Order: sequence, then C-alpha cells, then structure tokens
Amino acid sequence: GASRRRIAAMVELLATFGATAKELFEYNRDYYTFDQKQRLDREMLRLEMQIKRFDLFREDIRDLVELTCSKMEMYHLVGALVLEFTVLIYTEGAELAWISIAPPFLKACWGMSLASAFTYIILAVWLSMHASVSAQSFGTRLLTRFVRLPIPGAQQINALNA
Repeated sequence: GASRRRIAAMVELLATFGATAKELFEYNRDYYTFDQKQRLDREMLRLEMQIKRFDLFREDIRDLVELTCSKMEMYHLVGALVLEFTVLIYTEGAELAWISIAPPFLKACWGMSLASAFTYIILAVWLSMHASVSAQSFGTRLLTRFVRLPIPGAQQINALNA
C-alpha cells in the first residue's frame, strides 16, 4: 500500500514537472521565434531605409549637378550670343556714322573697349564650360566614391541568420 502510493505520487509529481517543463519550453520557444522574426523584420527595415536614404543622397547630388550644368549651359549660350554681337560690332560697326567721323583717340577707345569686352566674354564662356565639366566630374566622383549604396557585409548577413 504505502510504498505504492508513494511511487504513484512520485510518478505523478515527475509527470507534473515534465508537463510544466514542456509547457515552459514551448512558451519560451514561441516567444523566442517571435522575437527572432521581429528582429529580422527590424533589421531588414533598417537596411531598406538605409538604402532609400542613400538613394535620396544620390538623387540630391544628381539634382545639384544638373542644376549647375543647366545654369552653365545658359551662361554659355548667352555668352556666345554676346560674343557674336561683339564680333559683329567690331567688324561691321566701323560703318556707323558717328565712328567714321570720330577723332582717332575715340576710335582707339572704342576698339579697346570692344577688345576688352571680347576678352571678358571669351573668359566667361570658357569658365562656364569649365564649371559645367567640373560639376559633372565632381558629381561622378561623389557618386562613385562617397555616396555608394550600402551593401551589407558578410558579418551583417551572418548576424541576421543567428
């Protein structure tokens, strides 16, 4: 009798401990897998947001380069037109009524002012072309060296698998 009851109580106690341990393990395992899924989702969202952030940086650089190049193209166009007018005035402007009867020192001042205008306009056209090329090359350098898309390394990928 009594020893059988003890053994039955012991078996029942061990079965209760086993059932409780199994429930605790299953409970902990469910929350562990839920936490792992949440961590993986969080890391993936962080990587996606980082890629979108760098995409925005790259788009900003492209926009700034395009803005500079388009402004320089406009300066180039206006400079070329003013240069054409300067050459026309220099070559065909001598037939103007007032310059043909002007004293020699006024003709010299007129010629020097046209020559200096020509020089400054050539300089403006050259600098606008130089600024456009510089902006384009600097934008390319920024995009290829400093604002590259973030690619996760092997260590980050392994951390996601853990």
